[in-house]
Amino acid sequence: MHTTILASSAVLVLLTLALAFWTSIARTRSNVIAFDAPTEPTSAMAKAKRAHGNAAEYSGLLIGLFVVVGFVYQGRDLGAFVQWTIIAVTAARILQAIGILTCATLEKIHPLKVIGSMVTYLGGMILAIMVLLRLFWF
Repeated sequence: MHTTILASSAVLVLLTLALAFWTSIARTRSNVIAFDAPTEPTSAMAKAKRAHGNAAEYSGLLIGLFVVVGFVYQGRDLGAFVQWTIIAVTAARILQAIGILTCATLEKIHPLKVIGSMVTYLGGMILAIMVLLRLFWF
């Protein structure tokens, strides 16, 4: 498997686990242990939960996509475009988490959240299309 795919997958796992740990710390600090307890959108607890939830929602999907890309390009060079797309998507997930954790409130747009989302969507679609192109036309 390609180094870029393995490294990016490991970063996504580490991000998700670090955010899970941060959520546990926020629960302890806020004394909000119940999972359905209402939280203020400006609270550290709400931000931690959303950052972790967002990472958990996308990490598995992206790691799966990265592995599929690795299978399609098995024995071949990924090429700079595919490698940089994988790196950009991974970096976007980190930016997304930072944006969620540092925003004033979860109810308003934050530039890092927007950048993280857009790069994730666009990069994921590009990688999926590259897989289809590689399978059917190359």
